Amino acid sequence: MPTLTTAPGLRSEIFVPITPAPVWTPITKPLSECTVAFITSGGIHKKTQTPFNTAGDYTFREIPSDTPSDELMVTHGGFDNSDINKDINAMLPIDRLRELRDEGVIGGLVDTFFGFMGGGGNVDKFRNETGPEIAKQLKAEGADIVLATGGCGTCHRSATIVLRACEAQGMSTCLIAALPPIARQQGAPRITAPHVPIGSNAGEPNNKEMQTGILRDTLDAVESFDHFGQLKMLPYEYRHNV
Repeated sequence: MPTLTTAPGLRSEIFVPITPAPVWTPITKPLSECTVAFITSGGIHKKTQTPFNTAGDYTFREIPSDTPSDELMVTHGGFDNSDINKDINAMLPIDRLRELRDEGVIGGLVDTFFGFMGGGGNVDKFRNETGPEIAKQLKAEGADIVLATGGCGTCHRSATIVLRACEAQGMSTCLIAALPPIARQQGAPRITAPHVPIGSNAGEPNNKEMQTGILRDTLDAVESFDHFGQLKMLPYEYRHNV
């Protein structure tokens, strides 16, 4: 009998990406004793620093965690920046993190946060240079937990690469994702996902209550998740009016 099979086995013309192997560091102390770091691939930097190359960039900017939020800005060509321009805390919730520290919810903050522009990023550079260098610095500053936000789709990939480097260095990490399927496929160790547009991962601009809730729920997820790759949808919704 004739057959239409031209090649044995299961094959496809469609590229199917492979999820990286698990990397996992469990949290070992209460949140109130943890030192927290924050990184973002959303192109945030100090106004006095050199802007990112929006065509593709694997460099990072050090952002002291005591930097006033009005001294920060965004340089990114891969998504709508308008919410971040209204309130930097929509992507880098620096004010909310300091409030949680002052309230004793977390033990403290590292001295240095990190911003980078993950859109169009060089995967090899992020995996072999940017990620390990950021992880090395955060480890030296005593970070127990590293939280992150990602901008566009490739930003989620870049943020995940850096988080995996941090996890491999003994820090517990979580990505606050606007695009959770990308974060999961790229191997993010932990993911929380509010119902928000790209550029407002950490909550609606100038909505302190939502931003605080997203951060607290994400920290609780870091504490409660018990295996690699867990995802929690968060009960916060915001739609950008255009």
